[in-house]
Amino acid sequence: MSRLLRILGYVLLSWHLLGAAIAWGAGPFTYRFPRGAGVDPEAVTVVGQPQTHQVVRYENMYQIARQYDLGFWELARYHRNLDHFFLPWDSEIVIPTQWIIPARTNPPGYLINVAELRGYRFFPEKNEVRTFPIGIGVLDYKTPFGRFRVQMKAANPGWRIPKGLQWKYEKSYMPPGEENPLGTHWLGLSHYGLHGTHAPMGVGRLVSHGCIRHYPEDIVELFNITSVGTPVEIIYEPVKFGFLNGRIFVEVHEDIYHKFPDLLPYALKRLRERGLADQINWLTFLKAVEETTGAPVDISPKPAEIRPIH
Repeated sequence: MSRLLRILGYVLLSWHLLGAAIAWGAGPFTYRFPRGAGVDPEAVTVVGQPQTHQVVRYENMYQIARQYDLGFWELARYHRNLDHFFLPWDSEIVIPTQWIIPARTNPPGYLINVAELRGYRFFPEKNEVRTFPIGIGVLDYKTPFGRFRVQMKAANPGWRIPKGLQWKYEKSYMPPGEENPLGTHWLGLSHYGLHGTHAPMGVGRLVSHGCIRHYPEDIVELFNITSVGTPVEIIYEPVKFGFLNGRIFVEVHEDIYHKFPDLLPYALKRLRERGLADQINWLTFLKAVEETTGAPVDISPKPAEIRPIH
């Protein structure tokens, strides 16, 4: 018991001190969407770089994920063989800080892919994108899909608690403060919104009643770079294809909202839509769909498999 208390104490202290060491939202990254179907050798839609992290004693996945601006599941699913709280200290682990940008001809200001628990803040005039991990709605209160606009912004927001949740909090309104689930900033879309959180361990998980949570440090940045009227689109794409240096990548996520009985037919459909079916290493592609690591996988054909163009 004393060892467990020491670990919990270390975790709480680490969360308190972590703010000074946290990275801001990943980016900005320069991108260029492909022109047409097939492989565009000049396209850049795989951004970021994997990193390595030296695990220290009593460190856990929640801390490490936040340090690298990842959602919890992004790291935990990539390292399914590791215990979340008892990591092999004094060892190196890979940090999957690389992503495929969802394909859009004209991306909105903020594109949120619920399936990967991540949002992409675009600046098309500069061909730049920033990306943030998010927490989304639980299965009974799924985050809605569709097109919205930021209708209002508020710092230190109060929360008018929905009637269906008032029993839980025993009140109809919660003032700003450390116990407020909205955190320090709110960007309203309609009945839902983008906001921070008083419980950072929920970022990268299914935790809300439909709203979209961000790390406290990320919502401050998103708030500052997003004006009222900014278009927001919320999508569900567990399989994405991207390009970097003329090579083809796929990124496959678990079907967290159980929208597809089998993810493989959906992945094949997406592959055909992108005109890539005859230009990939099929074994690598099928393995990526099976493993659903959530990280980009190079599925370009090996040199011996490249057919000459006639």
